[in-house]
Amino acid sequence: MPTLERCSIVRPQRISYITNMQQDEVIDILTRYKDELESILSRFTKTRDGIHINKEDHSRFRELVLELRNLFRDEFVDGQLHSQPLLSYFNESISNYIGSPSYYGVEGVKGVVASALTRVQRNPVALKKASLAAESIGAKNPDFLVMLAERFHSVVRQLRERRGQRATLDVTDEYDVQDLLHALLTIHLDDIRKEEWAPSYAGGASRMDFFLPEIETVVETKMTRPNLSAKQLGEQLIIDIAKYKQHPGCRTLFCLVYDPAGKISNPRGVENDLKADNGQMVVIVMIVPK
Repeated sequence: MPTLERCSIVRPQRISYITNMQQDEVIDILTRYKDELESILSRFTKTRDGIHINKEDHSRFRELVLELRNLFRDEFVDGQLHSQPLLSYFNESISNYIGSPSYYGVEGVKGVVASALTRVQRNPVALKKASLAAESIGAKNPDFLVMLAERFHSVVRQLRERRGQRATLDVTDEYDVQDLLHALLTIHLDDIRKEEWAPSYAGGASRMDFFLPEIETVVETKMTRPNLSAKQLGEQLIIDIAKYKQHPGCRTLFCLVYDPAGKISNPRGVENDLKADNGQMVVIVMIVPK
């Protein structure tokens, strides 16, 4: 039985980003596909030989999978994230002697659609048009976080210099670091979610400092203090890295460590030991000032 990838089909031309679908349109389309798959599942019939797809739904299910594959490839930045499991469920569903889609296979395809729907609702930058629009203002690329980190200490010093000895913000602890960084992030992003719950890890749950859904990034802040050794700091960051790998919306973990007194003797070594890019999540650690 040939798999779906080997079927001969005519794919529509890839449309330009100018005409790519908007978030609401993709949400509406995915919702209708999910509803249609639920209807197909409701029409399966059970006999002595097993559970069978409705005859009229057989060909429609094949068409529907092809349409979804093209939708994921044409509209999503990383369409393979959804198209690969979609095709796997389909090909597994027809791996029987009559090539008839199984209930499990249709249910799996519906699960992929539900996952894609949740992702678009949570993060519109998953779509090509929104991604390109974000890149045009420099928001999609998390490089702006590097720039903020590099200039963070300069901003702190500047805030201390006010006319007429006016009261100002002095960064003396980790909460001050968070408040100042939050203010700087608003220059670049509209959606900044502070202290959102992180997935449970090792039996407990915690709050992340900032979740930035527009760029699928979690930001964690640390500040060195007398009772926090470089070893302890590294251990905390290792726990953060393991924890956020489980977050479905985190593609980048950016850790800003503010060390104004230079307590970390080998900051570049700590950064290099913790940075990572395993295809699932990019980890960037910056210890400032340099």
